Amino acid sequence: METGHHHEPTEGWRDAGVPREEWERLEHLLELVRREHLRTELSPERREQIRVRVMERLEATERRRRRWRMVAVGAGAALVAGLVLTVVVQARVR
Repeated sequence: METGHHHEPTEGWRDAGVPREEWERLEHLLELVRREHLRTELSPERREQIRVRVMERLEATERRRRRWRMVAVGAGAALVAGLVLTVVVQARVR
């Protein structure tokens, strides 16, 4: 995976007090990750499985949001109805 960020051992790291050995160790670990990423490319079937699971999770989240919106709308309507009823009752008493 290319992030577009690249530091030479003398750029910024030395100023932060990072020894050259640690920089080289980090570079080695990053290279291992890059190679592993290229080696373990996902098959089309696995990609489809992941896509289906993500879509199912998205739909479940959307259903949950709609339920909470309905609860909020119902609570708001009950508050408005209570306020209107209170105003009507107060107006009749006077």
